[in-house]
Amino acid sequence: QNEIAGRETGRRARFLRDGPGSEAEKKKARETQRALSRLAELLLDPIYRAKHDSVLLTLSRAEQAARRAIDHLTDQLQDAQAALGTLVDSAARLPDGTRVFRDAHGVVRRGDGRVVEDHLADTILWTGNEPSFEEMQAAKQRLDALQAQLDDVHGYQNDVLGPARDRITDPETPPSLDSLDDIEDGIRSKMPDAVRAQEPVATPEIAKGTDLSAMAVPDLGAGR
Repeated sequence: QNEIAGRETGRRARFLRDGPGSEAEKKKARETQRALSRLAELLLDPIYRAKHDSVLLTLSRAEQAARRAIDHLTDQLQDAQAALGTLVDSAARLPDGTRVFRDAHGVVRRGDGRVVEDHLADTILWTGNEPSFEEMQAAKQRLDALQAQLDDVHGYQNDVLGPARDRITDPETPPSLDSLDDIEDGIRSKMPDAVRAQEPVATPEIAKGTDLSAMAVPDLGAGR
C-alpha cells in the first residue's frame, strides 16, 4: 500500500513501472526545471531581456517575410512555367516532333541552342506565329532565376532562421548577449533579396544611449 500510494519504501522501483510519481520522472522534472531556469534567470536582466526580445522580433519578422516570399515566388514560378509551356507548344516542329525556334538571324535552333541541319530545317512549315529562340531563352532564364530565388529562400529558412530560433529558445544553453548580437546580424546579413522585399517594416534599432535598465520586464514568476 505504501508503494502504491507513492511513499518511499526502498522497494517501489522493483515492483512499479516508471510513471508520473516515479523517481525517474521526478529526476527528469528537476533537471527540466533547472534547464528552464537558466534562460529564465538571464531574462530577469533588463538588458538581456531587451536584446532577447529584439532578436526574437527580428527573427519573427524574417520568418514571416520568408513565408510571404515563398508564396510570392511559387505563384510567379507557376506563371513562368505556364508561359514557357505555351511558347514550347506554339513552336515549330521537326518531323520527329522536336520543337525548334528561329533566332534573330534566321538560324533554326533546337531548344538547347543546337543548330538544326539544313535538310531538316527545309521540312519545317512556318506560319509566322512561332516564338523566336530569344523569346524561348528569356522564358527559360526567368524560370531558372525564379527557381534559384526560391531555393535561396528555402535555404535561408533551413540554414539561418531555423537554427536561430533553436538557439534563441534553447532553455538549457541560452545564447550570451554577444551571441544574440551575432544571431541577429546573421538573420539580417544573410537575408535573400526576395525575403527583404517582403519585409513590411525594418526592425527598429535600439538607439545608442538608451537606458535599457528602465525598460519594463514581465513578471517571469507569474506563470509558475
